[in-house]
Amino acid sequence: MADQPDCSPYSTAIAGSFHRAPVPTGKKRIPVKCDGERPCTRCQKLEKQCVFFEIPKDPVAERIEGVESEVQHLRRQLDKMRELLQQSRSQPTPKSYLTHSPGHLRDRQQQVRRESASGSSGTHYHHTQNDSEELFSNIPITSPAGYTNGHQYQRSMPGSIPGLSPNETSAQPPYASNHTITRPPKRKRSGFEIRDDPIIDFIDKGLITLECAVSYFNTFFEGCDRYIPIFDPQYDTFDSVRSRSSILLNAICTIGCMVETRSGGSMSDLLHAELKKWINVIIQNKDLNCLESVQAMLVVACYSAERSLILSFATRMALDLGLHEAFDELTQRLALQNEDMAYALPHQMFEEERALMWSARTWFGLLVLEHIFRVDGGKPPGIRLKGNPRRCRVLLRHASSTILDLRLFSQVELNILRANVGDTLGGKPSLDGQSIADYVHDMKLELDLWFDDWLRIIESCVAATDEKPSLLVALRVQKCWAEMMLNCKALRSMGVENVAAMSSTEKTILLTAKTSARRHLRLIIVDPDFYLAKLKYAMDFVWAKCAFSFLLLLKLSRLLPEQEEEHQELLEQGNRLVDELSKAGASGTQSGAGNIYLQILKVSIEKYGRALMETQQPNSDGPTATSPFWELFDAQADLQWFVPEQFVSEWDFPGLNLFYFPTAWQDFFGDFSLAM
Repeated sequence: MADQPDCSPYSTAIAGSFHRAPVPTGKKRIPVKCDGERPCTRCQKLEKQCVFFEIPKDPVAERIEGVESEVQHLRRQLDKMRELLQQSRSQPTPKSYLTHSPGHLRDRQQQVRRESASGSSGTHYHHTQNDSEELFSNIPITSPAGYTNGHQYQRSMPGSIPGLSPNETSAQPPYASNHTITRPPKRKRSGFEIRDDPIIDFIDKGLITLECAVSYFNTFFEGCDRYIPIFDPQYDTFDSVRSRSSILLNAICTIGCMVETRSGGSMSDLLHAELKKWINVIIQNKDLNCLESVQAMLVVACYSAERSLILSFATRMALDLGLHEAFDELTQRLALQNEDMAYALPHQMFEEERALMWSARTWFGLLVLEHIFRVDGGKPPGIRLKGNPRRCRVLLRHASSTILDLRLFSQVELNILRANVGDTLGGKPSLDGQSIADYVHDMKLELDLWFDDWLRIIESCVAATDEKPSLLVALRVQKCWAEMMLNCKALRSMGVENVAAMSSTEKTILLTAKTSARRHLRLIIVDPDFYLAKLKYAMDFVWAKCAFSFLLLLKLSRLLPEQEEEHQELLEQGNRLVDELSKAGASGTQSGAGNIYLQILKVSIEKYGRALMETQQPNSDGPTATSPFWELFDAQADLQWFVPEQFVSEWDFPGLNLFYFPTAWQDFFGDFSLAM
């Protein structure tokens, strides 16, 4: 009879068990190799019964297996974290990350810690692939600015992790490299904390009803959004804004209420006071930093007396969120799309680019307002765009672009040009007279090119049919204002205020400023429905420009009269301007006081009319009608009322300080003082 097989335990493939096939008594056992199956393949072929014996595991070996499993799990975690960090450096933060509640990040981080703790409590690590993906789906993805979900994310790992290949990572222990991952020092417990109470909107607080809030919201988007073109009408609906940000809803409703009540009222004052309280909370609590908070502060800055201060806080918050990087990221994506005309955007990528468009639009809104307050309000320089400002036009081709982007990006280019003018003409050392005249000529060409380009862009836009008349009027008015300020700043840089002592070049610049002011007045009163009627939605700055341009025109008509009918024509146009502005209503933020600039226009026109009547009526004791006004005894007092306090303390509008003092009188008084 053949010898029976004997599967040797010393050659068993599976550790921890062996088996022995039964053999008749007295037969020699032949050791055979076991393939580890139960029963083994050899026993199956011989139709024998295998007997298995379990060998108990060594406790030391069992612990080693657990450690090896944990090490492999930690390696996979490190690899995933390296990939996430690399992606965060190359990808922007989607808008959805910026709109979560402040407690969302803490909940996600606590969930990660609970899962890690539960995984390390046992001896063995049995992590499947699904478990690993679920764990890493809860790890917050950081933006380039170091923020996640709109909140600052403090990384617990060093800023740079050594880049290892997968083979190198698996070949050596994670802590065997020269780069040691050290834990941050334990934070010392402080006795102070910043309260993070949730912001409640005016509806839940009981200040206004839902119907009133909807009405105020719709009023804001009937005209105020034209002056703050940073919103997306398809996305920024009432329900959407209320679900995302209470502070943004409160800001919009406050301004809408102010427009509806015209000159102010108890409800408008109440909402303004309540809004300022929550703006303080937004500023002091970095956990509330998000895109909507920046938009809310931008809205408040446009309609607040503390405009420059709030704008600076909004800019600081936008920089912390990395909004200034959205434009470059979006232009890079658009450049890649242009290389392949058949490129189709997946839904996820389109939503990411749409979020980038929101961020870029908000950042450009900050830039425009910062340049306006800097050039016309004396604000210290803040944001400076490097490169060609015309690059922003590429965003008009994006699918998520709106009609109001035409207004926004044209203002971006214009105000960058105006900021360059302010830096050149207001810098030190100052230029000589001829260099200033040459610079004015060059900038006039730049303004003409800007106007021609945007005139063609707006007229060729089919989707802007309804908004086209208002857009074109606003474009022409902005060009007149830019030319008027260019010439006035040039005269101030030359240091000449006495019109009688001006050279021919300087008088030419002054006459050009007067022509721009006259064209500005005619544009806004020819068809008031497209400009003056919209001023009820405008901020104080727009009202100040209208008042100043007319006051400058009145003063220059006294200093440089061109024709006899000019004074009477100005009186008629001024009265028409006041009537149209009165119809629009006062939209100033001062409750109960009305619009101060409308009052300035009324008083100035009345004084101008009385002064003309006095000079044109012959008097036996005074000058005749043909005498110039500066021969009057109170000539300088006659010119002084053209300089209201608002244009001295709040705005930096040059030109109203000009006067006329005959050089012959100046020489006479000079010789008289020498003789004395």
